Amino acid sequence: MTKCCLLIASVMVLLASAGGVSALAQNCELIKKAEFVVRPLGNIPIVRVRINGGAAEFLFDTGAERSIITAAAAARLGADVHYEYTRQMRSLGTAVSGGDAWLRNFDPGGIALSNFRILVGPVSLPSVEGKPIDGLLGADFLSDYEVDLDLAHRRIILYSPSHCAIAAPAWSGGYATIEANRSLHDRLFFLVRLDGHALAALIDTGAQLTTLDAESAAAVGVTAAALTRDPMTILRGAAAEAVRSWAHRFAELQIDGELLRDRTIMVTRLGLQDADLVLGADFLRWQRVWLSYATHRIFLERHS
Repeated sequence: MTKCCLLIASVMVLLASAGGVSALAQNCELIKKAEFVVRPLGNIPIVRVRINGGAAEFLFDTGAERSIITAAAAARLGADVHYEYTRQMRSLGTAVSGGDAWLRNFDPGGIALSNFRILVGPVSLPSVEGKPIDGLLGADFLSDYEVDLDLAHRRIILYSPSHCAIAAPAWSGGYATIEANRSLHDRLFFLVRLDGHALAALIDTGAQLTTLDAESAAAVGVTAAALTRDPMTILRGAAAEAVRSWAHRFAELQIDGELLRDRTIMVTRLGLQDADLVLGADFLRWQRVWLSYATHRIFLERHS
């Protein structure tokens, strides 16, 4: 090949490389897909979605395996319900059973989805202004996005996942990076230490309070006798089951090197397969969190 042809070929390679870099940079950009205005119910986030043109109130629930709609809401909003196969969702050691529904038009926060599959079940959900909540958004939907939980400012933003590894959240200021794993139920779990003991934890916006599994509490050293001296209350799961829970005070919870001292954590039977501890909405109320399902990372905002 002549020197002239070599020069032209080199220029073409450089142009192709530049085009590839440009395309890669574009693919690495985070694209906002949806934004929710949060209506807090206690600590938990309630968001508005649209189903077949009608409005519905959903719990934004990072701890739920499946998105779910109540039977009453499914009937009101014209969902196409099928019960050929029984589906299940875990709830405080038990399971909610139901059938599938197909939502012809589903718009969560500005995302237009067609024929979205959702679980229909006899769930027990709280009410907002006297009206029952219609359902919840779970990990089967959320895991397709990058999730920015900004509950202090009453908003949640979903981004499309980047083709590049997410190295930082889309906010200014300090943050900590937690390397997580993604369970078979599409939940992100990570290591924490409670009173010196290593535990698996997950972030659960559907839980009002941070809660520890009773068997894990025993492994940490909390005896049954110690629990009898703690305040007892009744928690109710999505299946309306009543579960006794004790408010136990722990000396130290360590999350990515940050020490949270003198913490009161509920102890009850969780029966989760992927976590010992759920960090509830009480933890998230003033803590901005980014969940990167694609890259198995969690970013926690740091104020110092």
